[in-house]
Amino acid sequence: MVSASKHPNIKLFTYSEVIKFEGIPGNYNVKIHKKPRFINENKCTGCGLCTTKCPIKVPNEFNRGIGEQNAIYIPFPQAVPRIALIDKSVCIECKNCQKCCPTEAIELDQTSEYIDLKVGAVIIATGWDEYPIMKKNEYKYGIYPDVITQIELERMLSPVGPTGGQVYRISDGKIPKTVAMIQCVGSRSLKGNPYCSGVCCNVALKNAQLLKQEYPDIEIVIFYIDMRTWDKGNEEYYRKARKAGIMMIRGKVGDIREDTSIKKIKLTASSTLTNDFITMNTDLVVLSTGMVPSKKAAQIIETLGIAKDMNGFLSEVHGCLKPQETNNLGIYICGCATGPKNIPYSVSTALAAASKASILLSKDTITQELIIVEVNENLCMGCHRCEKLCNFKAIKINGENIAEVDDLKCKGCGVCVTSCPARAIDLKYYRDKQIIEEIKGICSTELEYKEEFIESIELIWKKIEALAPYQT
Repeated sequence: MVSASKHPNIKLFTYSEVIKFEGIPGNYNVKIHKKPRFINENKCTGCGLCTTKCPIKVPNEFNRGIGEQNAIYIPFPQAVPRIALIDKSVCIECKNCQKCCPTEAIELDQTSEYIDLKVGAVIIATGWDEYPIMKKNEYKYGIYPDVITQIELERMLSPVGPTGGQVYRISDGKIPKTVAMIQCVGSRSLKGNPYCSGVCCNVALKNAQLLKQEYPDIEIVIFYIDMRTWDKGNEEYYRKARKAGIMMIRGKVGDIREDTSIKKIKLTASSTLTNDFITMNTDLVVLSTGMVPSKKAAQIIETLGIAKDMNGFLSEVHGCLKPQETNNLGIYICGCATGPKNIPYSVSTALAAASKASILLSKDTITQELIIVEVNENLCMGCHRCEKLCNFKAIKINGENIAEVDDLKCKGCGVCVTSCPARAIDLKYYRDKQIIEEIKGICSTELEYKEEFIESIELIWKKIEALAPYQT
C-alpha cells in the first residue's frame, strides 16, 4: 500500500466513490465524489495528537466493536494515507482537535469535491463484507456477549489489536479454558447463502493454532459440515491442527443456551460420524461467518452497467475462459468482487485483470469483430425485448422508440436476432437472406429433385417467419 501511494504514476482517491460512468472503451468519463474528511490532506502528518484530545468515544469499527475510537480518528494503524478523519455524525464540534493540531490541518467547514477523469480501462476490486449475522441473530450472536466471530477473534489475537494479543471472555474478562468454533455460519444453507465461502475452514484452523500457541492448555473443538482445505499446503495444515490436539466434530450445532449458574454456554450438536448427540459446556463460542458481496458492489453494478450473478457478486463473461472480463470491453474484475476467494487466488486474479487492462491500453486502436447485429428501423416497434435479453447491454431503445446497437459492446451472439418478434434485427454476414441464398447455391448442382428441394426449403422458411411473433 505504501509503494502504491508513492508511485509517480498512481493517483489515489481515498474516501471517495464513483458516481457517474459513461463513454466507450479507451475513452471512459468517470466522475468521482471525494467526501470531506474535514482534514487538509496536504497538511496532516498523521501524528495522532488530535485523537488524544477528542472527548467523544464510540465503538471501534476496525476492531469490530471491541474497544473504542474517537470522533476524530485514523482508520487503522497501517492506513494509507495516514490521515485523520472526523465522523461528523458523532462530532460535537468542541474544536479541541483544531486547537491542538500543530499543522493547522483541521478544516471543519470542508465540503465535498467532485472530480472528472478520463480513463481507458477500469479494474473493479470491491472486496467483500461479513455475513450480516447481527440481523439474523444466529447462535444468539448479539445476545450472548461470549459469542463472537472469527474476525473479532483475529482482532483480539493481533499484537496491535484492542486487547494487545490477549483473548478473554467479553462477559467477565477471564481467559477462556474451552472454545467452540462453529463453521459455515451463513454459508451452505438455504436460510443464508447456498455457496461455500472458501476461506472459513482455514481461518478457523489458523486461529485455533494461534490460540493453542498462546494458551497450550486451552481446549478447542471445531464443529464442521465438511473441512474444505483445498488450497496448496492446507491439507497438511489441517493435519498439523489435529496433531496439536484440536478436536474436530463433523456435525451441526442445533442449540446454544447460556447457563448462568456455571457462567458457561451450553451447546447441543449432532455428530454425523458417530450418530450421537453431543452436549458441551464452553467459555467462548466463535462463529465462522461467510463472505457476502460488498455493500458498494450493488452501486458499482448500477453505475457501470455490468452484470451480477444470483448471489449479488459481479459476473464475469465466462468462469473458465474469461474470468476477469465483464460484458463491457475495458472493464475487468478481480478478487472477491466475483465471489469468495483466499489471498493467493485474489492476487492471481488481480494480476490477470492488470494484464488484461495493459493489453487493451498498449494499442492505439481497438480491433472490433464485424459480425455484429444491425437494426432495420422500418420494422422495429420498440418492444424492449432485445434490450432485456442482451447479456452485454449492447442494445437500447432510444427516444424515438427504436433499438440502437453499441458496436463496441455487441459480441454478435444473436440472442436479440432470435427474440425479435418483428424480425427487425439481423446478424451481419449471417443475414436471413444470405442463408437462403447459400442454400440455393448448394442446391444449384445437379440434383435429381433440385426444384422440389428448394420449394420445401422456402416453405419451411415461410412457416418460421409466420411463427416469429410467438417466439419467446
